[in-house]
Amino acid sequence: MQTETQTMKAAILRDVRDLQVVDTARPEPGDDGVLVRVRTVGICGTDLHTYKLGLFREMSLPVADGALFGHEFSGDIAAIGPHANVPGFAVGDRVTGIALGAYAEYCRVGTGFGGRPMLVKLPDAVSYEEAATLEPLVVSMTAVERAAPKPGERVLVIGAGMIGLGCVQIMQACYPESEIIVCDVSEKRLAMAAEFGAHRCLNARSLDLVTALKADYGASNVMYNATTSGLLDVVIECAGIPLTLNQALELARPGSGRVVAVALYEEQPKVDFNQVVSKNLRITGTLGYGAADVERALELIASGRVNRKPLITHRYALADAAQAFEAQINTAETLKAVILP
Repeated sequence: MQTETQTMKAAILRDVRDLQVVDTARPEPGDDGVLVRVRTVGICGTDLHTYKLGLFREMSLPVADGALFGHEFSGDIAAIGPHANVPGFAVGDRVTGIALGAYAEYCRVGTGFGGRPMLVKLPDAVSYEEAATLEPLVVSMTAVERAAPKPGERVLVIGAGMIGLGCVQIMQACYPESEIIVCDVSEKRLAMAAEFGAHRCLNARSLDLVTALKADYGASNVMYNATTSGLLDVVIECAGIPLTLNQALELARPGSGRVVAVALYEEQPKVDFNQVVSKNLRITGTLGYGAADVERALELIASGRVNRKPLITHRYALADAAQAFEAQINTAETLKAVILP
């Protein structure tokens, strides 16, 4: 006798900016997975690209008539597959991790890092909402660690969204002797950067970033280059705009300058690569991390060294998922929108 398939509510992307909450089949943990009852899921910048333009669908699950995405989640374990490699975990545990399809009441966490589901238990001190911001914090932490700022070095963060603000938090917690400069076009986001410890915040709507930073921190001539070079030690590019990528290359110090590119670009950038060659720049992209990185970032939140609560500015029920995405597009007002299934 066949059992009736259980259903759940899920936000399915039917087309560009067409997100519909519907009844769909509830996933099963399967042989080696874990089923999680989702409590909070954050709207990621990558998901926003998918919602607006249909780009970067790699982080979504194909379903009938659309896609189910969402990977910044927290919740409770509802079921564990008989051969899931999750020693020490039990039904009812509060968890966070990495999964696909979390804009729903339930999501399945399959095998990932090291052949096991990517889950970590939540300490009592960490709320579901804070835990849903863990994944972007890991991205920020990885970016800063790859930049490896030294004491006294100047670090420019271009773009004060979730990743850029996370970079400020990581530097304050782990690299406190660095000087942090942040650039964005949103006064609200710049105010948050200042609250998190940025030493200087610049609004690109009211000044020419490159001109201003060359004037304040100096510039040098570079062989084979049509422009002078800025003298910033590190630039972390989080905006994902061709203009800001080229600004990062121009502002990085010749010889020892490092540029870390974190953002994904909706438009393929046209890059002045002479900046890279003539200045011997080190350019680093960053995508991906390990289970140990996730646990280290969670400890930063649990210990209070990083406070993620101020980042969450908008909360929506699952039924209002489309409104949540539209709010997240409004970067002047929204830092982080989360959905509470």
